[in-house]
Amino acid sequence: MVKSTQLLPDDLYQYCSPEKFSFVSTSELDTLATMIGQSRALDAVDFGINIDGDGYNLYVMGPSGSGKYTLVKRFLDEHIKHRPQARDWTYLHNFVDPQKPWAVSLPGGQGRQLRHDIEDVIERLETEIPHALDDEYYRGRIRAIEESARTHRVRLFGALQVEADKHGVVLLRLQDGSYAFAAKRDGEPMTSDEFEQLPLEQQEHTELAIASLHEDMQHTLLELREWERDNLKKVSDLNAEVTIEVISRQINKLKHAYPSSPQLQVYFDAMQDDIRDNIDVFITPPENTEESSLGLDDSLLKRYQINLIVDNSAVAGAPIVYENLPNHQSLLGCVENMAMMGALITDFSLIKAGALHRANGGYLILDAEQLLMQPYAWDGLKRALQAKEVQFDTLERMYSLVATVSLEPEPIPLDLKVILLGDRNLYYQLYDLDPEFAELFKVAADFEEHMERTDENQQLYARLIASTVHKEDLLHLDKLAVARVIEHGARTIEDGEMFSLHQGDMTDLLRESAYWAKKDDAKLVKQEHVQQALTAREQRVDRMRGLFYQQIERNITRITVTGYKVGQVNALSVLTVGSFNFAQPSRLTANCRFGDGDILDIEREVELGGDIHSKGVLILSGYLGKTYAKNKPLSMSASLVFEQSYGEVDGDSATLAELCALLSAIAELPINQALAITGSMNQHGEAQAIGGVNEKIEGFFDVCQSLGQAPGQGVIIPRSNVQHLMLRQDVIDAVAKGNFHIHAVETVEEALALLTGMTVGERNDEGQYPEGTFNAAIDKRVLLWENVHKHEKESASEDAD
Repeated sequence: MVKSTQLLPDDLYQYCSPEKFSFVSTSELDTLATMIGQSRALDAVDFGINIDGDGYNLYVMGPSGSGKYTLVKRFLDEHIKHRPQARDWTYLHNFVDPQKPWAVSLPGGQGRQLRHDIEDVIERLETEIPHALDDEYYRGRIRAIEESARTHRVRLFGALQVEADKHGVVLLRLQDGSYAFAAKRDGEPMTSDEFEQLPLEQQEHTELAIASLHEDMQHTLLELREWERDNLKKVSDLNAEVTIEVISRQINKLKHAYPSSPQLQVYFDAMQDDIRDNIDVFITPPENTEESSLGLDDSLLKRYQINLIVDNSAVAGAPIVYENLPNHQSLLGCVENMAMMGALITDFSLIKAGALHRANGGYLILDAEQLLMQPYAWDGLKRALQAKEVQFDTLERMYSLVATVSLEPEPIPLDLKVILLGDRNLYYQLYDLDPEFAELFKVAADFEEHMERTDENQQLYARLIASTVHKEDLLHLDKLAVARVIEHGARTIEDGEMFSLHQGDMTDLLRESAYWAKKDDAKLVKQEHVQQALTAREQRVDRMRGLFYQQIERNITRITVTGYKVGQVNALSVLTVGSFNFAQPSRLTANCRFGDGDILDIEREVELGGDIHSKGVLILSGYLGKTYAKNKPLSMSASLVFEQSYGEVDGDSATLAELCALLSAIAELPINQALAITGSMNQHGEAQAIGGVNEKIEGFFDVCQSLGQAPGQGVIIPRSNVQHLMLRQDVIDAVAKGNFHIHAVETVEEALALLTGMTVGERNDEGQYPEGTFNAAIDKRVLLWENVHKHEKESASEDAD
């Protein structure tokens, strides 16, 4: 009994039955606490987050929009509640070596308090130090020092004047502050003319006296400078004596407030010494001078502030950081520069934290593709994870691009989990090409993309829809609309027995369906609104399909859907334009002639055929040899080509069509042009599943509708593709009316029988095919070529003799 290949309408679409739903609308459903169908990924994330040890960072793999970030973030939000609060990190001025600022860690929230406390101490010192130096006791001692200095000065210059008087010379103070000697008369200095009128002997005596007095003047000025330095030291010692109590009292407040930090205790001692050494900053008010305009006083005070680079005061538990632009600077931080008077300057206050600093003690989530697109970011991340510390190494210094002096901040110890989000191809490429990747990212969490369409799973998917509606604040769906969304999820993955778990696609469809429902003033999203959203979505992107089918309708691209042709068949392929897929019916032709057994793939010869397509041609060559030339040479040559194809052809989904066209050419028997065929095959002639089966069937259906319906029109597909069918309703209706036919075949022979309307035939015990069968015509042609081959060999042998 011949098995029927024709499919029934019920075979063409796997419906989701709304009657199996116990709800009327999604508003009645409880929301989900987690994503469905991702138990494997959740177990992997749970393992990776909780295990301790080097290199147990995570790579979460799955297609974009599948909900990787949502699942990881939701899991971490629950997990961090049981983790200790992350610590604050701050940089402090190094009073010994300002180029190497100190890094100090504090419990979360204490960094902000420390900054406030230090600012309060500095403000108090700015008030209390001038006040301490303004009482009567201090002023009296300063007056005594100044009076002693003045008295000493008067005594020295008085002695110098007495000596000058002995020689008739007067001591003068010039406008520029310098001193000079001149001869005097009647107590007044002489002019140069008056001096020249003196006797020569007196002039010489006066000049010798002035020279000697100049030497005495130099000794006097040196003694005054030494005295002034001694006075300054006395003033400085007095200031220290008066202010040390004020400074110590304020610094001790800080030391008592942070007793558990040895680093801060050392810093407070150094800070106290530095304030004492720079007490003038607190005494002298800034003047409107060039130095003040440069901010020198401000910079001296700024050194006592702290640079709180990580503030976890508002973080409950461990931090979760997602960095959407993971370049080298945003990951590892940087030391910024500030332009001042034409030069670039920097200090510890210009140190800026990166994502690794902010996530320290918690979790850092990164997009793997974005990370790898940023220069040096991947190397910087690996270096930090391997060293377990973050260093502020600028790219300019690392690669010797500049020679400027910069800061060398103390590295910060690193303790965090890095979670990379990416697709599978990127994971396997990193695993194969980067030997350090496997050591640093030991945990892979692989997201499921599909889920089996059981009643239980469809009920879970309905709850997922309800959760998304609640989260996005959309209109709820009735159960017919839910069923349509599930059916569309099956169509998108080309599998009637599964549905997609792609969170992004589902959310977009719910938003668009809610949009059309609101335009219709509906209270619920109904089935027609979902269908309207799908139709509108397709209409927005199907311009190219319309142009292509228009070319067929105008006979510019030649496609025949009626009659019979030898060596010609309608093959089907799929074009992808952005996110939109549609079928491209193509005329595939074959020619054959006597030859040496070569099958010429024209697409391959002109480098328009891909490797998989060429593999398919070699497979059909193997089938030909096995079936028709097992014990004798196949003395023929043939050529195959996709007519009017001007782009690259790849894939093996046309192998079945190529073989049928070639066998038609060999047998010189025509093929029914009302049928199109798609399918792969193996060397034994078994039809194998291909992708895009729904688009291919619908594409040929649209072409038939455009060119005119005719009896017998339809498509031949591999039987293993039947489970993938989720066809449009108009195609199903045409099949139900008998206006279009879909045949599922398991072998080449079944396909040939449909295309030629003939019995294919099998060899009998004598190795012959029954007369009148398709294979008998093939065998007759092969025998003819074999005789020609023998005759040529005999003629060649006689010529040689």
